[in-house]
Amino acid sequence: MANKPSGLIYGRDDKPPILVAIILGIQHIFTMSSTLILPVIIVQEINGSFLQIQSIVCFSMIGIGIGTVLQCLRKGPIGSGYLCPHLCSPSYLPISIQAAWLGGLPLLHGMIILSGIFEAVFSRIVHKLKRLFPTEVSGLVVLMVGISLIPIGACKFMGIELAEDPVRPKHLLVASLTLMTMIGINIWSKGKIRIYCVIIGMAAGYLLSFLCGVLSMADLKHILEASFFAVPGVGVERFKWSFSWSLLIPFMIVTLCGSLKSVGNITTCQKINDDDWKEPDMKNIGKGLLAEAIGIFSAGLLGGTATDTSSSNIGLSAATGATSRRIGIIAGIIFICLAFLPKLTAIVSIMPAPVMGAILIFVTSFVIIAGLQILLTRHFTTRMAFVVGISFIFGTSLEILPGLYSHVHPWLRPIFSSSLTFATILAIVLNQIFNIGEKSAQ
Repeated sequence: MANKPSGLIYGRDDKPPILVAIILGIQHIFTMSSTLILPVIIVQEINGSFLQIQSIVCFSMIGIGIGTVLQCLRKGPIGSGYLCPHLCSPSYLPISIQAAWLGGLPLLHGMIILSGIFEAVFSRIVHKLKRLFPTEVSGLVVLMVGISLIPIGACKFMGIELAEDPVRPKHLLVASLTLMTMIGINIWSKGKIRIYCVIIGMAAGYLLSFLCGVLSMADLKHILEASFFAVPGVGVERFKWSFSWSLLIPFMIVTLCGSLKSVGNITTCQKINDDDWKEPDMKNIGKGLLAEAIGIFSAGLLGGTATDTSSSNIGLSAATGATSRRIGIIAGIIFICLAFLPKLTAIVSIMPAPVMGAILIFVTSFVIIAGLQILLTRHFTTRMAFVVGISFIFGTSLEILPGLYSHVHPWLRPIFSSSLTFATILAIVLNQIFNIGEKSAQ
């Protein structure tokens, strides 16, 4: 039985009032929407139509909603039972674009279906791989989850896209005031208002963005012109899938990397919901991976893009002190409904970059601390120090020198696609190598 931390207002199995849960769910929806630009990029790469863009975004939202709801289930073989929302997976973007180039959207959707099947199989055996994920490796994974969010959060906070771009003062002002609003409410407010700190800060950020000219009338026009209701995919050829053997291995590698990321995310959920947490519950993680697999499979089957668990949303739940599964179920259902309500989707889609940056900086702080807390629960041996240290060094080298591994074989590029993926795989491999020496010494 988990020991609920004193800092949580609504723990995993608590049931906040419906209205409270809806408001908290809406906070998560804005963060879940942060990667909806990814399916847009994929369709634009193949010069797809506006209807195709609308269709793939809406069906991605449905896949995200399905995965989020299933993730919150506690009984049976599906779902970790934690508030662990899903979003469009950035890990799949490069290989998804390649699939779209080679065979259009039918090939993309077919390969995503195969990815879902592969992760479902992996979820059934991951509990037997417990020795691959000792506490120090799990702590490093969670820490790297936070570090991997830093580049996108900092860029949006500063209003830049490339390191060479000048900082935009208006974006920096809006982001700073939005972040200070959320922090101020989180630290100094009394009662349960702390759980609304993000949505209050978000509302302030939208207003500041409009007053500073970051959010224009043209952006607001998108909301006014959008219809209230529309069935996704109307006017677009749907339910066509194709497959390619040449893409099978790259997609499997990306799927495995995404699964490892979710191992870290679900481990974080376990940690923030239990004061007595000692080590990852791999059977619980396997159930969570199966929920993710069904979300991926559903997105591919319907005509969306691949999804996975969201580190940002987990950080948000820790920051607000609300980790109730009810919030996740409501957020997932609302997210599915939004796919049929273009006007509400438009509100989410015009979220100003500095507001998104402020949210990411806010929640990333909690993810990084969670990773450090997990690492510090262990007494480090020399071998453990090398496992964590070397993995951390080379993982962060991807963020510091992004072109360092640009010449690796195309099939291996998914491993080097993010600091999280690279550090995780390196830690698992090194841990096994150094354990051989430890066993020989005994």
